[in-house]
Amino acid sequence: MGGVDTDPVRVHMILAITLAVLLIGWGVLLSPPFRGLRASIGLPTDLPGARFNPEVNAAEIISKDEEGAKFFLARVAHYYHALFAVLLYGMLAAFGSMRKDVVGVDLLNITLIGTIFTVTGAIVYSYISRTFFWHGLFISGLAILFSSGLLTLLRFKPSKMLDLALIVALILLLGGGAIGAYVGSSYINSEVAEGFERAKILARFNPDLGEDNEIWRAMTGHLHTMVALATTMTFLIGIYRIGILDGKLANLNGKLAKISILLVIFGELVMALASYSVWFFGKIAHLIITPAALILIASTLILSFLMHGYGLKESFKEPKGLLFWGLRLGNIWTWAFIALPGAIVAISLRKPIFFNPEFRNELWDWAELSYNIGHWHIIVVLWGVMLLLIYLADVRSKLASAFGWLSLIGMLGATAAANLYMLANPPGPYSPNPYSNFWLSTIVEPFLILMSIGIAVSYLLFLIYSTK
Repeated sequence: MGGVDTDPVRVHMILAITLAVLLIGWGVLLSPPFRGLRASIGLPTDLPGARFNPEVNAAEIISKDEEGAKFFLARVAHYYHALFAVLLYGMLAAFGSMRKDVVGVDLLNITLIGTIFTVTGAIVYSYISRTFFWHGLFISGLAILFSSGLLTLLRFKPSKMLDLALIVALILLLGGGAIGAYVGSSYINSEVAEGFERAKILARFNPDLGEDNEIWRAMTGHLHTMVALATTMTFLIGIYRIGILDGKLANLNGKLAKISILLVIFGELVMALASYSVWFFGKIAHLIITPAALILIASTLILSFLMHGYGLKESFKEPKGLLFWGLRLGNIWTWAFIALPGAIVAISLRKPIFFNPEFRNELWDWAELSYNIGHWHIIVVLWGVMLLLIYLADVRSKLASAFGWLSLIGMLGATAAANLYMLANPPGPYSPNPYSNFWLSTIVEPFLILMSIGIAVSYLLFLIYSTK
């Protein structure tokens, strides 16, 4: 055993990526396509309150059993909080490998404890034993993670302008976490909790039906804040890993970098404030989120073209080259398959401009739900794969670069095709959504398989490199 594996920060990176693989694998195992496999290994074929309707091999918008529907929504919330916790831990470990003066081993140890508490509490409460102890463990884990975020902020002394963008994002992320704590505290009052759960169910059919509930609005603002800022921070950490372009155009690029970083900070502020405002003003504030996101994405796109450059061939030899292309393509994809579809949907929500009838019409109920679910999945998958590429940036192996590319290509193909699944189906009266949907079965799922193979092998290669 030699030098690399004795580095405690590297140990935390191994733990973070392992937790991510295990948690995602658990989620995949519990998805409807693997019902047969679950039965063969003794796991429940169907979960309480699941949307899947085995009689028609399709998914309902929500379970017809109200108590089951509440349990389903609670399970989804717990699972994604667990995944979010693991990815945040992974981000902190990656940044710690570059800035040990900010992220020490003590801070990573605290974050690991918070992550384990969050994941263990969430999974056991959601799938094994729905008791207060496990929910309490989940909540305490989130509190520890919030504390580690505060400690990171207190230690973070900026040494360059890019640090400022990370510090502002972290402050705003903590603000979003505080809003999330307020949402969670609503369950202290059974009457308030009942109203919130009812709003979540109604919003599955039409988000306007949830608008009257203050807790639902706070939850929506919390969700937008956390996902937008976490993905932005991951991108900035990737930029940190590669560095801004220098050379003959150093002066020009330096000025452009400063301007684009200032735009990133402005975009972070507007995005976060717009998201926070949804809590108080609902759909009116929600309208600001789209232009705020466009500012944020535009600034990160500019930054992606100011990084140290690597040719396409180099990306199969130089680990940073893969990250370089991943960040650049990821930004382009964010414009093409997150920002643009989002703008089209927003413009057509109440007027039949790109969709006829208007997208909020009940004939589009399934399409809007698919869009809302797919939109968040695209962002989370983009976040996870970019973080994987940051981890692979230290692995000097052509094989790792090849499977990193496979992960990236699978992600890019699946996220692009997901828009067809979300938006290319014709309007019609409500019916359960079949898993045999053309776009899903012929394009999205094959790309997801490629991505999964790429991630699995990349993970193994990272482990081998880190322990040799």
